[in-house]
Amino acid sequence: MSLLLEARELVGGYGGTDILNGVSLSLSREEIVVIVGPNGAGKSTAMKALFGLVTVRSGTVWLDGLDVTNAAPETLVKRGMAYVPQEANVFTTMTVEENLDMGAYTRRSGIQAAKDRVYTLLPALKAKRRQPAGELSGGQRQMVAIGRALMVDPKLLMLDEPSAGLSPKVLDEILDAILAINRSGVGVLMVEQNAKAALSMAHRGYVLQGGKNRFEGPGPALLANREIAELFLGG
Repeated sequence: MSLLLEARELVGGYGGTDILNGVSLSLSREEIVVIVGPNGAGKSTAMKALFGLVTVRSGTVWLDGLDVTNAAPETLVKRGMAYVPQEANVFTTMTVEENLDMGAYTRRSGIQAAKDRVYTLLPALKAKRRQPAGELSGGQRQMVAIGRALMVDPKLLMLDEPSAGLSPKVLDEILDAILAINRSGVGVLMVEQNAKAALSMAHRGYVLQGGKNRFEGPGPALLANREIAELFLGG
């Protein structure tokens, strides 16, 4: 499998403080890769660094073999990267369909085809397409945010805490949607607070602690590791 994303020894953070202290990770287009770890481990900061929202002071990020370290987010979107933040990720006064249209701002053509693909992957959105996003449930809003990111036909979809605040039933629906997106040919990199659910469906995972890699390996193997379970998964 050729690597779609590779990051080596990333150091960076906010102001003069480094949150990342040498994080490395990789992902192929065929994979779902999950980043887990305790609060303050640098999980969300790593995602933002990959997407150009946090300055990388040292280390390198490659996307499809091209050095994109500290590239602007709009440049990364054009090169096939899409990012869904944890909060404020939909336009609440706009309808579902208008949100999707906003996601297509870099496209010059094929907008309807992209929209049809989103409705195929996330069928619950089609029935709600004329409803304001602010009137939807938390899980439905998360689907809208993911759908909007898919409007650029990304090679890589990055999701920051997609299950935050959602019930177990809705979490299952979100994870099923992520599996469908990955099967359609999109690599998925995800930070997830529900480590057990995420690792159980991930091809590979990384456990961060103190802004560094602590463990890495196949998702099920990390889930079965007793030390990881005791330290990070509540036993």
